[in-house]
Amino acid sequence: MKGLETLTVAGLGLAATLLFFLAGLRVPVAGLVVLPLVIFPALYVGVRVGKQAGQLLPLAAAVCLLALAGLEAAVAYLVFALVTYLLFFSFGRGWSIATVVSGSAVCALAAMLMTAWGFAGSLSTLWNTLYTGVHGQILATLEVYERMGLSGETTEFLREQAGQMATLFVQMLPGMIFLALGVMVLVNLALLSWQFPHYRSFFFEAGDLKEWKSPDHMVWFLVVPSLALFLPLGWSLRVVAVNVVLACTAFYFFHGLAIVAYYFHHKKVPMFFRVLGYLLIVFEQVLTVLVIGLGFFDLWGDFRRLKRRPAGQT
Repeated sequence: MKGLETLTVAGLGLAATLLFFLAGLRVPVAGLVVLPLVIFPALYVGVRVGKQAGQLLPLAAAVCLLALAGLEAAVAYLVFALVTYLLFFSFGRGWSIATVVSGSAVCALAAMLMTAWGFAGSLSTLWNTLYTGVHGQILATLEVYERMGLSGETTEFLREQAGQMATLFVQMLPGMIFLALGVMVLVNLALLSWQFPHYRSFFFEAGDLKEWKSPDHMVWFLVVPSLALFLPLGWSLRVVAVNVVLACTAFYFFHGLAIVAYYFHHKKVPMFFRVLGYLLIVFEQVLTVLVIGLGFFDLWGDFRRLKRRPAGQT
């Protein structure tokens, strides 16, 4: 019976993995919602019926995608497989949630950049390839907007700025990939904690996430690169500074979000208004910036009074 259960759960997990990945590729609107869930079936199988079954599932999924969708789809899926294996490696080590998320995202990003560099042959070739693709996509998007009725003056201005927009996008691309990978890991850790609440301390150090704060020394990783952007840096240093600032901003965003969750909880805010508040924070840029600032200034403000709390008090 145990073997039958393992085969059943693993088979359903494989089917779910293929469905999520192919739907994310084929349905653009659903991709943002579905693609983060691609790694969840393997993690679920690993916790439910055994780590070995969970680790074999990504290999089986890659083989199936190679047969069903071709080499490019199978290679793209390897990114998700790598994140899956990184999470399996982190489980049970007592790492904090920040370490699990950032470590998995950094390792996956490094592997992606090294692979892309290897295929391109040089950094300049990789840059030119990315720039050409992004620039062409921006121009194609502007043509669509122009056919939809956007004024000619606006499209002409944006077309003149397309080169600068493409350059900025490519410069920020590593940071944006890091953020996407981090969000994917967070979503799956949340789902695993919901499905297996008794194993939460196995996935990451099980503290109160409403009291989470970014490391104090991280402020220098935000301040120094931010100031350095105003200096006449070389191209490589500027790209590094931009992406370090972007990554640190993400940490302070979740730091501020933890503060918001803390006061939602202690003020007993109804669930409807909590969900509404989180949605506004995510989709309203002004609130997003305010939450980032809240996390940054908490280093001095200690808005939750964590430093002044007597020992043993929660």
